[in-house]
Amino acid sequence: MKLQQLRHFLAVAETGTLSEAAQRCHISQPSMSASLQKLEQDVDKPLFLRHARGLTPTEYGRRLQQYALRILRTVEEARLSLDDEPVELTGCLTVGVTETISAYLLPRILRWQQSMLAGLAIRFVEDDIAGLQQQVKDRRLDMGLMVTDNVTPDDALRCDVLFTSPRHLWLSSGHPLQQAERITLADVADYPFVRLEMDEHASTWTRYWRTSPVRPEIAFRSHSIEAVRSMVGRNIGITILSDLVFRPWTLDGEHLSRRALVDSIPGMDIGVIRSGGADSAPLQAFVNMLNHNLQRDALLEQQR
Repeated sequence: MKLQQLRHFLAVAETGTLSEAAQRCHISQPSMSASLQKLEQDVDKPLFLRHARGLTPTEYGRRLQQYALRILRTVEEARLSLDDEPVELTGCLTVGVTETISAYLLPRILRWQQSMLAGLAIRFVEDDIAGLQQQVKDRRLDMGLMVTDNVTPDDALRCDVLFTSPRHLWLSSGHPLQQAERITLADVADYPFVRLEMDEHASTWTRYWRTSPVRPEIAFRSHSIEAVRSMVGRNIGITILSDLVFRPWTLDGEHLSRRALVDSIPGMDIGVIRSGGADSAPLQAFVNMLNHNLQRDALLEQQR
């Protein structure tokens, strides 16, 4: 089992077709097919079900998919981490985070801090966007880390975007739109939609549907990304969410895929808010650490 075979396997698992997977990996379709066949021989298990609409991971394939993602990410992180230099710095920070950050970035931030800013004591506080803005203005927080798509401008605060995570359409395995050559918002509107309500995602949803003459029927609303993921995996509906929170399987093992949309969909901006004035050395070091690692994570995502 080779790393390149795992990259090819993940491309097929996510796209559902050899042709699109080959395009993504910049190889020919016969080469992709041969790589997949060799991997199946190596593990001595069928990894995909072949059908008229493409390929769907088997139970063995879904299991391997979870390990392959972890393996490749660990390899890339190990390679890139050699460039990390610990900073000898002491001090205290109080950092506010929103729900999305707590769920999907906080574990990584804690790991980054331990390796790069071990001498810095940080206390994290969770609140909604408005609450974090007020606490930063009142100097109860040194900074807020959040989805900044819908942050209300405030002259008393600085808001800086650290990186943008693209939004894609999420589909269940075997969904009819999997086989479409191109997908528009009008195509999406033909199917029930599962909408995430966390961190004012609904406001962003309204923004990108505003110019469309049609809108989908919302089959389910939830503040839980895992509930949304499960609903999509069970084909209750489809959704449009960012790559930051994407995982190609649900908690009960259903398979998910991503597809790009023809229409322009805003990405999810992750950024920080701070009060006016110069940053302290600990605050600047923490922001630099975030910027370095988030940009690196975005690069890893593009390479996958």
